[in-house]
Amino acid sequence: MDWNLITAIATVIGVVGGIVSVGFLVFEVRHNTHAIEGATVQSLMSLERDVFALLADNAELFLRGCETIEDLTREERFRFDRVVGAQMSLIYSAFVQHGEGLMDDEIWEAYLNAVGRYMVFPGFAESWGVLKPAYPRSFRAAIGRRFPEAG
Repeated sequence: MDWNLITAIATVIGVVGGIVSVGFLVFEVRHNTHAIEGATVQSLMSLERDVFALLADNAELFLRGCETIEDLTREERFRFDRVVGAQMSLIYSAFVQHGEGLMDDEIWEAYLNAVGRYMVFPGFAESWGVLKPAYPRSFRAAIGRRFPEAG
């Protein structure tokens, strides 16, 4: 047998093997990305459930604080700020996941729309104004662009 022919066949087999390996790696990376995206959604849904439970458990206080924050006692204001903080932490978590490319624009938009339902209330916006220095500048800027009235 001719060594040049053997070398050519080996080269072709090597190239085909390389292409198959790259194809497998692409498949695995895509599969892993979908798994990470699924875990992200699951994590956010769990956090969302906890925030919704907190809102439900403090519904009267939350609704009153959103409308007339100045009528809250010191203890009520503290609790109200914690509820607002939990809501904004959920939005921040979504912001981080979106920034990492683990959440598409449509879902991020839905989270912004959700917080927008509360941001229109003067008490919520005032509480956010107190709490926002604790969040990263990029997140504060994103919220400020979307809700300029909330400062």
